[in-house]
Amino acid sequence: MLRAVEVLTINTGHSEAVRPILAPGTDGSNLIVSIMGVETVIHGWDLTTGASLWSFTEELPGWYDAVLAGLPDGRSILAVSTEDGVERWNAHTGEPLDSVDSSDWTIWGMEVATFPDGRTVLLGAGHNHAVFRWDVASGEQLGAPLRGHETSVRAVGLVGLSATDAVIMSGDDAGYLRRWDAITGAPIGVPVEGHASLVTSICRLPTADGGSLFASSDVEGEVSRWDAVTGERVGDPLTAGSDVRFLTTACPGGIPLLLAAGSSGVILAWHAWTGEAIDLSLSGVSVAALDQPDGTTLIAVGTAQGEIRLYSVAE
Repeated sequence: MLRAVEVLTINTGHSEAVRPILAPGTDGSNLIVSIMGVETVIHGWDLTTGASLWSFTEELPGWYDAVLAGLPDGRSILAVSTEDGVERWNAHTGEPLDSVDSSDWTIWGMEVATFPDGRTVLLGAGHNHAVFRWDVASGEQLGAPLRGHETSVRAVGLVGLSATDAVIMSGDDAGYLRRWDAITGAPIGVPVEGHASLVTSICRLPTADGGSLFASSDVEGEVSRWDAVTGERVGDPLTAGSDVRFLTTACPGGIPLLLAAGSSGVILAWHAWTGEAIDLSLSGVSVAALDQPDGTTLIAVGTAQGEIRLYSVAE
């Protein structure tokens, strides 16, 4: 049985919903960044003491998603999607970097992915019905936007299939899911009517053989699992009971977990393969996870009151 032990509480000093983002650091430590508020406050935090390392409080044109990307040269970049594209920062220092080339389109959702050729790529879900691919380090667009959705794209993710093949998955306002060849950008198969409402999140599922499964969620609280190769649903849909805004995965002790968070204030967890519910007794409106070399997992939960609670999860 999995057990979650709280190891740190970070009080952000604000009383609004906070989103934590976790990523490996370059020196064996871990990074945690938070983002919150209509006026957008971004912090980098020390995971040992909970102290703020840097903050950014300049006005942004709204924000919708945020990701951390580690680069081969040791840098880590924070990317935040806004109404006018994607802004970037040095995640270690908080130094602003140039924005990515998105032609000022609103970007609703993002994902960081490693392509088969080793490039670290930022994927973006665009209001202009398109999926974007950018070089994380330079912010330059990689090829033309991927077009085929008939409504705004809301979520995007990637499943690596082999050393040479990977599939981009995207979901839109109307609940449709599409698949694309990550390198060529060519569409794969036909659109799948995956959800009855807006797709909110997409993430790859951990599998024993590196497999091809991913999950998607919607605003009505349905979470579904899919095969990226065939486009077919895997197992029965999972029910969250209310809207799901964040999906993430983890493997504490080798147990593949799918985690979901939303307005219910309860962090839901399932066995990623069987769909069996797992009670971690965690509360919050957002969630992030990071597997550790010792087999444990760090789970960061953001509350509606501006706190970040960090847990170590193990058997």
